[in-house]
Amino acid sequence: MRHEKQVETLNKLLALREQGRDEEMLGEVVHIPVRNYTDPDIFEREMATAFSDYPMIAGHASSVREPGSYLLSDWDRFPYVVVRDRDGTLRAFLNVCRHRGARLVSGEEDRLKAFVCPYHGWAYGLDGSLRSVPKSYAFPGLDRCKYSLQELPVTERMGLVWVHPTSGATIDLDSHLGAIGDDIEHFAIGDLVRYCKTSVTRNANWKLLLKTYLEGYHVPHLHRTTLAANFKKGVIAHYEHGPHIRMAAARTNILDVLDVAPESWRILDYASVYYLLFPNAFFIMHPDYVSINAFYPVAPDRTIWTHEMLYRESQFQGERGQAALAKRFKFTNDVVFDQEDFAIAERVQEGLRYGPNEYHTLGTEEGLIGIFQQSIDSLIYPERAYQSARG
Repeated sequence: MRHEKQVETLNKLLALREQGRDEEMLGEVVHIPVRNYTDPDIFEREMATAFSDYPMIAGHASSVREPGSYLLSDWDRFPYVVVRDRDGTLRAFLNVCRHRGARLVSGEEDRLKAFVCPYHGWAYGLDGSLRSVPKSYAFPGLDRCKYSLQELPVTERMGLVWVHPTSGATIDLDSHLGAIGDDIEHFAIGDLVRYCKTSVTRNANWKLLLKTYLEGYHVPHLHRTTLAANFKKGVIAHYEHGPHIRMAAARTNILDVLDVAPESWRILDYASVYYLLFPNAFFIMHPDYVSINAFYPVAPDRTIWTHEMLYRESQFQGERGQAALAKRFKFTNDVVFDQEDFAIAERVQEGLRYGPNEYHTLGTEEGLIGIFQQSIDSLIYPERAYQSARG
């Protein structure tokens, strides 16, 4: 985030704190039908729109710096592989053999010299071209040019690798992310390194999991022994670009910024900054590390959640530094996310089977959830985009 934007956002948070309320969101109570979290038809519509029409984050660019290095999809529904080819070009393909559909790369390989199918041995170059077919005489007239791997749009930006799920689509991150992309660029994620990445399947709808991040109303209660002390009298300011959202949440120490000259203000010293990158990624920015969470729907009530933590090496050097980093990851991943946020989301999902609620009622401090739901609704039901979010 550019310095002038940091100053502007901190001043907005100070004003909101003085008023004792969050920035205006939807400005009204909204009702979201609970069928959004259970209906198989809604689920398939989401897959055909939100998860087909937008570029998705594959991972940190440091994973594919050298020829033969690669990234694999975390989601069986979209089984891609991103690889750096011999010429240094970044490429993405569906991780599927063109012969009988077997997966080509398992993730156990160190570096790739080629794609070789474990089923019948068809081999492809890192450019995706079909190079050899065992017993090729058994395929008379085979045109190898028609059996290249299916290529996908891919690009590297902001220290991240982006893949589009639709072959032939284009990735224009400038128009896609707008000022939010500029924000993330200035946080210099590309200078960070990966600490670790986890992948867990949770028994809850993907939107229920993601929505735990979109409001601070729950913090004094659900996080009363973990995060609540850091956000006393906390307020939230937000910004939208299309379906993407930036949130800034004032921390307990925000008044300390008044003792510092504005030219020295750093927003992460006084506020937590979050980004929802539509449809399924959520960034949590910290002064010396970043949490990238992604949610991959498996079924209406089941979701793969991945959490990749990136950190600044200079801040966690030596054995003591790595121990401190491990402690932070355990607290963030195991306690706050896993045992608090997503455990309650699973209980909500279970309650949908038996509970009395036809709708979830959202107060004005939960407006970002309604805004996010409107983005989904506008895709799956464009003719009545706002009705289901506003009730």
